[in-house]
Amino acid sequence: MSKAETLDALMESAIHGFSKHGYEGASLRDIAAQAAVPLSTIHFYFGSKSELFLAVRRKAWAEIDQERSDLLDASLADSDRPPLEALVHALAYPIVHRALSHDERDRAMIYIVRSHMAHSEPGLVKPMIRTADRSMVRWIDAMMACCPGMRRPDMIWAFSFVVGAIYSWQLIDHRYDEMIGPDDDRSIEEVSQDIVAFCCSGIEAIGRRRLEPSY
Repeated sequence: MSKAETLDALMESAIHGFSKHGYEGASLRDIAAQAAVPLSTIHFYFGSKSELFLAVRRKAWAEIDQERSDLLDASLADSDRPPLEALVHALAYPIVHRALSHDERDRAMIYIVRSHMAHSEPGLVKPMIRTADRSMVRWIDAMMACCPGMRRPDMIWAFSFVVGAIYSWQLIDHRYDEMIGPDDDRSIEEVSQDIVAFCCSGIEAIGRRRLEPSY
């Protein structure tokens, strides 16, 4: 295999290995075996288990961020000020369709992006966090254009509420499945639209509050 093919095989094997067994339970030997490469290949290209995991996490984030960016570009191509609903949908859909997908890799990607990073070295994590924060500025700018009456600090707070709704306990962890029951079978699009309605109504309500004389 070429270097690119080797790295791709290792990353895909690691996505499934970490998702299925967790960070602590995943075996580098098994990941290498599934990729059909020697164990030493992981150490040669990544150096350690934590660096392999961070590389996989960067890959997952990059894939999701690219899909979001493509959806945002499409919305902005139609209008300099697209509907707020279109922006929230572009932000939410790439997560929703993976979280509710029947495809094993899609679900594995969700595990990777939401996994706790306590085991990773701070020096490796912080650059990735800074990169993610910079990418969010574009979304906040676009939402500000849709809601010109809102102050930027208010929109940043509102944006954080939107992100919280997208990465919710139910969507990501299925925490309330037992309470909801087996008869509730919502589609990816239905859940996406529910999140859009919830988030847009909240942002618009914050905007109206800021216009109240007593505020």
